[in-house]
Amino acid sequence: MNTKPRQSGKNRSKGGRILTLTDLEDQNRIFRGSGGVSEENRILGFRPAFYDMESGVVLPSRFADGREAPMHLLDGLPEELIASRDDNGRPCAARAGIVAGFSRNQQFYTRDQAASATRQMKERSLLLSNPEQHEQLLDIWVAFMADHQLPPNLVRPVVAQSWIRCKDSGLDPTRSDAPASDQDELAYRQASNTELLDAAQPILRHARDALFRADSIMVLSDAQGLILEAEADKAVYSAAGRVNLIEGGQWGEFAVGTNAIGTAIAAEEPVQLYGAEHFCAGIKRWTCSADVIRDPHDGQILGAVDLSGLTDTYQHEALEFVITAARLIEGNLAERYFAQREDVIRCCKAAFSDWRSEGLLAFDRRGRLVRANQQSQKLLAAIDSSLPMTPQTRLAPLDLAINPNLNNLPEWLSPHQLQTIRDGKRIIGTLVILCQPH
Repeated sequence: MNTKPRQSGKNRSKGGRILTLTDLEDQNRIFRGSGGVSEENRILGFRPAFYDMESGVVLPSRFADGREAPMHLLDGLPEELIASRDDNGRPCAARAGIVAGFSRNQQFYTRDQAASATRQMKERSLLLSNPEQHEQLLDIWVAFMADHQLPPNLVRPVVAQSWIRCKDSGLDPTRSDAPASDQDELAYRQASNTELLDAAQPILRHARDALFRADSIMVLSDAQGLILEAEADKAVYSAAGRVNLIEGGQWGEFAVGTNAIGTAIAAEEPVQLYGAEHFCAGIKRWTCSADVIRDPHDGQILGAVDLSGLTDTYQHEALEFVITAARLIEGNLAERYFAQREDVIRCCKAAFSDWRSEGLLAFDRRGRLVRANQQSQKLLAAIDSSLPMTPQTRLAPLDLAINPNLNNLPEWLSPHQLQTIRDGKRIIGTLVILCQPH
């Protein structure tokens, strides 16, 4: 990543969008109570801060005298980051590339990321299954298959909504197992989810020991519900294999009906199911609990972690187990995510210092935007690119795990120069050098 880019034509672009006091007021109003400026957010250690896209530096919100501010203020920003001041000399706008968000443990979170981290759980009573309803639910399920009607208040909302989705999709309710992927597809999915698998390994290893002779199986799926890895003793693994609740099994809702993995992904929340609550007849001998795992970058669902066993192994504590496991995996993902950002900032520091006349965008290896200099924001505005200038932006074609050869780039990016960001021999991201329009 040390090749000097060629010089381009004359710059005819306009500057990027600046951050104004009105923007801050609007954002505070939108996010109040959902993690943006909520008390829950502060209890978890989040503090108002700004992120400089050009330098990658996190700046705590401060009063003009340097004291930490409990809200977003422009007063404490360095002079070079101020775009304008009012008649009284107070800052009223920060230059383009300054993003308002939160810092926690010296790392920056956008408002959406902070809101995701503090999202509230639903009523516990709605999350847990009730085994005593098993026989009643079997009768309700049979009637539902015949007339598509559900009696009010007898089926939990998450189950009722899933049954309706499955029936409307035309799924065969007599299925006895999940579809199985071939080895090539499984290998591809595992290779595409190496970060998720790496983050989950310590938790899965612990589960392997904890679940020995516990008559349960713990599985990790991708965002589509395909099982990437499973841990259980031999007897349980064998039983799970008969319904393809093992590596390669496809447990999305539309593949095998209502189940904890697929329904947690569809509902985007923790799910526990017992016996008759499953949609397909062949799965009704199982009980399962699952929670989704989210990307610390933008809150996208990366997969799910599930604990399953035959119905006689039901324990309501299983849901707490998988919720805890999901949060631990997310913690490992966040640790790696912020480390990758720091690596990108460090390894492209020279380029951002030496090539100030060029428009530079630095992405990590998963296509997540880390840095963007002022010139890049002007050039993107000139070509009418819709790429948001925040550290929460992701450009999927630059995801090296899925698109290592950087094929099928967006049209606005095709003419531009791409360089590999390396840390020694390790490829850690992509540097985009924007050409000036002619």
